[in-house]
Amino acid sequence: MNVQPPTPDLGAFLDAALAVVRLPLEAELRERVLVHLGIAAGMADLVLDFPLEDEAEPAPVYQP
Repeated sequence: MNVQPPTPDLGAFLDAALAVVRLPLEAELRERVLVHLGIAAGMADLVLDFPLEDEAEPAPVYQP
């Protein structure tokens, strides 16, 4: 059974984030910001859906 996480309420997230940082947002820009939050959420889903083995750990030092 493949259980999907609930769809995030980006509007509620935006409202909460704006309140925390006390940042005003003009009403006419709200939809634009929500579009970009949706794009960012989609990119995060791609990363989070990538399967990793249990032994996978971050590299301690970047070595090109």
